[in-house]
Amino acid sequence: MAGFEINKRGIEKMQREIAKEFERAARKHPIRVPVQVDAPEIPTASPVKAGIEKDPHLSRLLIWLDDLAALQPGVAADVSAYVDSAELPAAEAKTMALQLEQQGLVQISRDFSGRACQVFLTDEGSLAARQLRALQADPVARFVHACDGLLHWLFQTGRDRDVVEVMAFVEAPGSYFAGDSLSVDEILGALEHLNQRGLVHRASEGPSITSSIKATVTDSGTDCVLSGGTVSDYLSRQQRAGDTYTFNNSSGIVAGSQQSVVQNNNFGFDASALAEFAALARQLAPTLKASPEHEETLMQDVEVLEEAASAEQPEPGRIRAAYLRVQETLGAITTTTAGLTMLVQQGQTAYQAVFGG
Repeated sequence: MAGFEINKRGIEKMQREIAKEFERAARKHPIRVPVQVDAPEIPTASPVKAGIEKDPHLSRLLIWLDDLAALQPGVAADVSAYVDSAELPAAEAKTMALQLEQQGLVQISRDFSGRACQVFLTDEGSLAARQLRALQADPVARFVHACDGLLHWLFQTGRDRDVVEVMAFVEAPGSYFAGDSLSVDEILGALEHLNQRGLVHRASEGPSITSSIKATVTDSGTDCVLSGGTVSDYLSRQQRAGDTYTFNNSSGIVAGSQQSVVQNNNFGFDASALAEFAALARQLAPTLKASPEHEETLMQDVEVLEEAASAEQPEPGRIRAAYLRVQETLGAITTTTAGLTMLVQQGQTAYQAVFGG
């Protein structure tokens, strides 16, 4: 075995050639693996627990507790004090404390007396109170609630009589949002919105006097309430409602008796412009004064692009990736020539013809 030497350069060259063959094969025939991904768990409630912003007393109590915690950190708050100030039944103190604790917003400090009215605001409760304040300052959220609350109140109040005095809504629990009462202007704005969209009918008597404004819920308004959704959801469904038609390989056609028409078009994907660009790049590659390594890489990339663009059922994603690799290789050529400039421009034109933009 004397005199035996390992040809390290030969081995390295062979490894590079094998790697290039694998890379070339991967570009021409990318591996496709079916992937099944479980949908991530999305929280069903934000820091403001579902519906608390629409509860006039719980939302106000939470903000009251947050204010008290800022003034007296670490001191338990007595929910009974809030209940007394709000002129609610004394038994509500324990119930409201338990409701907030169940949602993780407070922690009840239980003593031997069995009373469950002393509470500490949790970190989650503090964040929820902050979000309630943000909702109070959000005009869109306030208007959405005003429309929903007013329509539901009119429906419930007017079931035994046709016409309801709208301004009586200010005394209803639904006139509070995120612990803050709606203004008269917000209520009147919601009434006008509901009236214009046919969900309520505003009575004609005394329109100039705010206190005498009356309204009744229409059949559409009743349908909206019974749907269980919001006014916005109901109106969106009404706008989307209509006949559905399917046209294949067609454009510029409108049909149907409804205002909304859903038209599905299946257009063929034409990538011939990029196939022609690939053929041109293959012809000009030897004239671009690129290094042998760059020229070899360019030829491989061009071959992949030409094959992808000429496929019977071309895949846009694969074609786009192949085109970008060709342009990247062209951009790596350091010697600028007229042929290189023309080829880059031709590629951009072909890409725009296929993908637009």
